[in-house]
Amino acid sequence: MNNSRAFNFNKYISLKGSFAGCILKWVVVLVTFSFLFYKLFTFDQYPELISHWKQCPVSHFWWLAAVLVLVPLNWFLESLKWKRLVLHVQKINTKDAIKSVLAGISTGFFTPNRVGELVGRVTFLHADNRKAGVTLGIVNSLTQNLIMALCGLPACVYFFRMNLAGIQFNKALYLVGLILGLLIVGLVYVNIYRLSARLERSRYSGRVRAFTACLTAYSCTDLALVMLVSLGRYLIFSTQFFFMLHFFNVELTVLQALISIPTSYLFVTFTPSWAFSEAAVRSSCAVLVIGAFSGQVVDIALASVLIWAVNFIIPMFFGSLVLVKQKA
Repeated sequence: MNNSRAFNFNKYISLKGSFAGCILKWVVVLVTFSFLFYKLFTFDQYPELISHWKQCPVSHFWWLAAVLVLVPLNWFLESLKWKRLVLHVQKINTKDAIKSVLAGISTGFFTPNRVGELVGRVTFLHADNRKAGVTLGIVNSLTQNLIMALCGLPACVYFFRMNLAGIQFNKALYLVGLILGLLIVGLVYVNIYRLSARLERSRYSGRVRAFTACLTAYSCTDLALVMLVSLGRYLIFSTQFFFMLHFFNVELTVLQALISIPTSYLFVTFTPSWAFSEAAVRSSCAVLVIGAFSGQVVDIALASVLIWAVNFIIPMFFGSLVLVKQKA
């Protein structure tokens, strides 16, 4: 057979894979923006938002400006955390770390609790490292959720002890379950490299090695540094929320904010939701908790929706552009 005319199967598979990957990325982007436009068209508080915008004193726009200034810092810290997490698997530069985080925001938009973020993030890793990237993405989410719980639980206990908002569920059962869950997850997190080493010696090592082998390289110091960056992010977006509440002229003292904002984030974190419906969940939780200190229910709801839009919708737009340009 003439080699010049021979069918190059490997090249065909490569081209087919690239084409399929390109189609998949466009489908993800189209579905993401379809959900987004649906939420924008069905949002029913535009009159209140426009009214506040017209009546808002010029000086209050400094609060909004402060929120916007903190957006890049928020996601830059998340990018540094991701870069640190994948360091033992693959060295990536800060630019690619930022791109992967933004792409993850886009792919996570229409999945439950943003689990689809993993797809966007691992796109920027070599094909051989993507299984490890999935595991590290889970660890990344785990660290942020641990910070949410560690900061939110004391505030939540204090909030419940004040008997505010007439919450109609078993508070003691909720707290006990949350604390037990936190202890279990915390123990798993700090011993993650030991668990990985045990899996390596188990009979299942051949099946899970590609996913778990990466964890043996992480020391307690590595995990502590990741937690520290997660804490930094938490302080930033909590401050953003406080600033946004001030922009909407919600009367809240610093002490009330220290109780209500972590409690609200705790409820949001451990409430199953889809990213595109997260604004409604956040709004409901904020009204429930922050509304116990302030009767400005509409302003609290608007602040919750707008902080979600600023911190999520804007990065998602850039993430979609990054995703489309990235090669499969």
